Amino acid sequence: MRIILMTPSMSKGGAETQLLKIADFLRSNGHQVQLLSLKPINEFGGAIEQMGIPVVFLKSWRGHIWRNIGRMIRLMLSFKPDVVIAFMFIAIIFARLLKLRYRFCLISTIRISVIPRKWKYLFQATNGLDDALVYNSVAAQRNFEAHNARLKRGMVIHNGISLPDLPMRVSLANQAQESPVFSWVCIAHFRWNKDYMTLFRAISLLKGHNFNVKVIGELAGLSWPQEVINTFSIQEHVSLLGFQSDSTAYLKSADAFVLSSFSEGMPNAILEAMAHAKPTVVSDIDGNRELICAANCGFLCEQGNAELMASNMLKVMNMTDAGRLSLGDNGRRYIEDCFAEAKVMKEWMQLIKEITD
Repeated sequence: MRIILMTPSMSKGGAETQLLKIADFLRSNGHQVQLLSLKPINEFGGAIEQMGIPVVFLKSWRGHIWRNIGRMIRLMLSFKPDVVIAFMFIAIIFARLLKLRYRFCLISTIRISVIPRKWKYLFQATNGLDDALVYNSVAAQRNFEAHNARLKRGMVIHNGISLPDLPMRVSLANQAQESPVFSWVCIAHFRWNKDYMTLFRAISLLKGHNFNVKVIGELAGLSWPQEVINTFSIQEHVSLLGFQSDSTAYLKSADAFVLSSFSEGMPNAILEAMAHAKPTVVSDIDGNRELICAANCGFLCEQGNAELMASNMLKVMNMTDAGRLSLGDNGRRYIEDCFAEAKVMKEWMQLIKEITD
């Protein structure tokens, strides 16, 4: 079977990471796979080439509209896809329009429950062209369908998460005792849906405590994060590490995970932290609430409430090692039961089989 996976870009975010996992799994199971990125952005470096997956990057749309449209049409004619899997709203819109001409089966996957205003009209105007709609969280499905009454009812396929080997509990306890500095990790690019101001305010409220927050995420040339850190005088508590191709070492060495957001679908960073058995402090929004409440692995904070985030961070820092290990264990078990890669990829294979039979 010939399958195209379409995405706005190959930025190294949660959705793109899932797209690559699905592409690699489909290729390894004998399908012909092609990636199509609507922008010339590749933050995965040579990883895609090493996987042996061909990818087409379109040019910047400014000044290249017709060239990009022509490139997509040529790809459809040469590859002749049986299935297109479109990730995120603009890719879904393009895939729906292409389907009018090329008659492939279309799986559209929605990763967040709020559609940007600039895409809303075109998304609603092309409703009904999908063969299947996939969400990555129950909360995202419920909220998105509640606000889009004419939308075809979808289904949930969770993100697939690799389960790392964990050190023995005694090693984790020893690690906590060896360092007097409590180590937090936050993994998120500096994008519109990440609420770093609330996190920085929370950190400023805890200045009298011995801790550090390692922030891993693409700054995209922004200067305001460091300026805010300087203004709040929290330089000794925050380390801006920028984009890291592999965050595993930071998760392994951290005592806990923190994330402040305006909106999330099913956040990969939190899932990875749970897989590493880390207690979590995160904003009380759809995808986060679904995870933390079901797993009982941490604490939720009202979105934008720096005082509550600081209070919950302090609560975790003041817990016994056994208390933190218990929260971490809860999160790890939940990932094993619901998000293990083998289970998730089997669900994708089953869906493709159903829509193409």
